[in-house]
Parts: sequence; structure tokens; C-alpha cells
Amino acid sequence: MPPPPKNSLSLFGLTLFTIISLALGAYYRFPSLGERPMHTDEAILAMKSAEFQATGHFQYDPKDFHGPGLHYITRVWARLAGWGDSSTWTEAQLRTVPVICGLLLLLSTLLLRDALGRYAAGLAMLLISISPMMVYYSRYFIMEVPLVLFITLSIAALWRYSQGGGRWWLVVAGFSLGMQHATKETFAINVVAGVIGFVVARLTIGDFAPRRSGFDIGLNKSRASKPWLWVIIVAIATSIAIYSGGFKDWQAVKDSALTYLNYLERSGGSGHEKPWHYYLTLIFWRKDGLVWSEAMIGGLGIIGMLYSFLGNHQKHPTRQPFLVFLSVYTLVLFAVYSFLAYKTPWSILSAQHALTLLAGVGAAAISRALTGRIPRLAFRIAFGIGLYHLIAQTNIAIHNYAADSRNPYVYSHTSTNLMRLRPQLRELQKIAPDDNFNVLVVNRDAGWPLPWYWRDIKTVRYESTLPETLDARVIVAETDMTPAVEAKFDGKTYFKQGPFGLRPGVLLNMWVEQSLWDRYKLRKEQEATAP
Repeated sequence: MPPPPKNSLSLFGLTLFTIISLALGAYYRFPSLGERPMHTDEAILAMKSAEFQATGHFQYDPKDFHGPGLHYITRVWARLAGWGDSSTWTEAQLRTVPVICGLLLLLSTLLLRDALGRYAAGLAMLLISISPMMVYYSRYFIMEVPLVLFITLSIAALWRYSQGGGRWWLVVAGFSLGMQHATKETFAINVVAGVIGFVVARLTIGDFAPRRSGFDIGLNKSRASKPWLWVIIVAIATSIAIYSGGFKDWQAVKDSALTYLNYLERSGGSGHEKPWHYYLTLIFWRKDGLVWSEAMIGGLGIIGMLYSFLGNHQKHPTRQPFLVFLSVYTLVLFAVYSFLAYKTPWSILSAQHALTLLAGVGAAAISRALTGRIPRLAFRIAFGIGLYHLIAQTNIAIHNYAADSRNPYVYSHTSTNLMRLRPQLRELQKIAPDDNFNVLVVNRDAGWPLPWYWRDIKTVRYESTLPETLDARVIVAETDMTPAVEAKFDGKTYFKQGPFGLRPGVLLNMWVEQSLWDRYKLRKEQEATAP
């Protein structure tokens, strides 16, 4: 591989940026991982990961829940970290998986240091480390951060290969592409955006390959003769191996292709309809009690795009094709996701990450364009204030508003109020006579995330509709079912509590059989008067 081009930032400076960014990234990602209640999606994925760990088999559902990529990553990390039996796994343990992926995503920027420029790469890592959106979802046990990591690795590997790297970069790109498909099916949107970006860059700027002087007859034996074939074959083999569980479950492989018929239907909204500009508000301005904004990243990203097309790249001619590719790729992602009616805040994370890389380019371009000590100092002060603003929002997002609907990254989240049910049910279970304790939960969505929190209570039954007869000692049901529930008591007396918030717009009541409640109340009185 040819030596990297000269850069205004020394290798020591880039190393310093990396250390600071990694320290900040870890500081905001690791603490208090278990405090926020599990989102429904997190709880479902946690149960599937625990089941996969216990049985060794992943049951793929082509209609929902996505591929097994996250669960394989979790299984590997669980073994490395020594988590033990999956029935004892905690929320904090599971959330370390996206945390690790988030930190690796930050470090993956180094693979693009000569494509972005060292200074731009350092600034981009700094922004990634403290971005409220990036930090918040790096603490979320869902597929998005691992998906963005694999997307970035595939792009970086192809870039390294284009700059003279060996065929192993193609293997890395193919593996990453296969893992994208195995992690979340929406990777196809990124592939389409990447192809469009590549075509536009080739047509408008030219080849990605480094300019070489002298006569080159292509005798580099480490280079692959058909590079795209290497990528595609490795990607297909990786995806099949993951979906089939080691080439055993071929139905899952078939379903992984047929699932796109379901995604065409879901793209119409499926209850998650948002206006076209929804994602732009997440980046630039959203007010709900507080003002939330990553406008510095958005604004610098736009400047980075303009620099990609209009800037002076004579010193680094191989850099412009990549920057144009990245700009078009980012714009296409935002356009496609904005066009789709189905919108969730985490869906835009790959585009936000690409925009943050361009923000590093934009900030570096401004810094280079400024002459004189005072303008450069003014820019650094303004950039520092912007960093402080992002850090302040990150602190609020992950602590004060971690499960608050006024946080724009909180979406259909479990209420903290629901957590009151957990200790109370445990105490009721302990004092139930003759081990006669059973619970019925009636909710349209099977009560998630309660199945995760009560996974060790084998006598809990979950129903989406109210059964004909009620024989449980504890009943948990939606508040609008109250008349129907109480009409089926058939002479039994229950003590009602609630409401408890399951998620925004969904409230639950809990009915405890009176004799069991009397025991519970007596226990509490004895504890209160005990010396």
C-alpha cells in the first residue's frame, strides 16, 4: 500500500484525538447501563438472545425481529466476558454489546483517515464520541449500532483496497456485507445508496485508485483479479452461514430473502407514520419542553459536502472521489428514509454517522481556510462551545430524560412507572400459600417488556385478548379492559392497583386476589413496626 499523503495533523496528533475520543466515548456509554427500563424491542431481543444462548438455535421470524447477527455477537461477547447462564443475564450486561460496537465504530474512522484527512478523521471521532443520538443508541440493545459498524467496515475495507490494499480487504468487505444482511434487512437501502454514490463519484470525478507514476503492468499478486466477485461470494457465504446456524436451517435462509415482501408492506407506515421532514428535525431542531439539536453536526456536514464537490483537492486527488461518494451516499440515505412513511428515530443512525464523518471534513476545511491567529482561535472557541452543547444534551438524554418521551430519541418507550410492579410481584410470589401463585397478563402486545422481567416466573401467562374465565391470583390488564375483567370475577374479590404506565398511551391495572393482598399488607405492616 502506498504511504499516506501528507497531512496537517501529525500521527501523534491523530493518536491524541483517538485517545481523547475513545475516553469520552467510554465515559458516556458505559455508566448506569441498567437504570433505564427495557424498551419492548430490547426485551424481545434479549429474550431471543438468551434463548439462542441456551439452545444453540435461532428461530428466524421473517415477519419481524430481524436476523441473528446481533444474537451471534452477543453470544460471542457473553462467552468472552464470562456471563454464565443466560437466565441470569442483566440489562446492563446486554447493553455492553452495543457499547462495544459503538466504540469500535468510533475507531473504524481510523481506517478512513487518508480518505477524510487525518484532521477531519480526528474531529469526526470527537463528534461521534459525544453525539447525543450516537451515544443514546450505543446504550440500546437493538441492531442499529452493530449494523452501522458493519456498514462502515465494508466501506472502509473497499476504500483500503482501492488504495492498493490486498485482497484480504475484499474479504473484510464481503464479511461485513454479509453480517449487515444477517443483522438487519434494511441494509439494502445502504447498499443502494452506496452504489448510487459510487456511480456519481466515478462519473463526476473519476477513479478511486491512487495515481501512480511509472509503468504498472498489474503484477501485484496480492490484488484480486475480480474484486467484486470476492466481495459478493464472501458476503453470501457469511449470510448463509449465520442464518442457517452453520448450514443446518435452510428454511431460515429462504425466509431471509422472502422477508422483503413483508418490508414492502411495512414501508407504508404500519403505525409508525411520520412527516417527511421528521429525520431532519432530529438533526437540526426539535423542541418538546427542551430544545434538542445536533445542528453543529448537520451544518458542518453540509459544509463537508460542499467542500467535497467544490474544494481544492489538488494535493490529495484520490480523496475527492471518496468524499463525493460519501456525500451522495448520505444524501440518498436521508432522501429514501424521508420518503418512506415508516419512521423510527434509530433508523436514520447510519445516515447520521455518515453526516458526522462529513462534519469532520467540513470542520477541517473551515480550519484550513482561515488565516490569521484570531480567526482560527475564534473558530476553535466556537467549535468548543458546540462540543459543550452536544455534551450537555448527551448528559440529559442518557440520565435525566433516558426514558422520557420529551427526549426525541425515546420512542414508544417503557414507562419508569412500570418498574413499581417488579418488586411487588416478587413479594406476592414469596408469600403465596402452598406455592399456589399464578399470574395472567392481558395486553395487545403480550405485555412486553414484562416477559423479560418476569422470565423466571414460570406461572405467568400472557394473552393478547381476555380469556373466557379468570382463575389467576394476580391479573394484569389494560385499563380500558377494566369493566370486562371485573365482570369475570365470578364472586371472587380482588384488590385493584394502578394505573401503571406500560408505554405512552398504554396503561395497566393490577388485580390481586384479596386473601393474597391481605397477607401482603400484613407483611408490610409487620416490617414497618419491626425494631
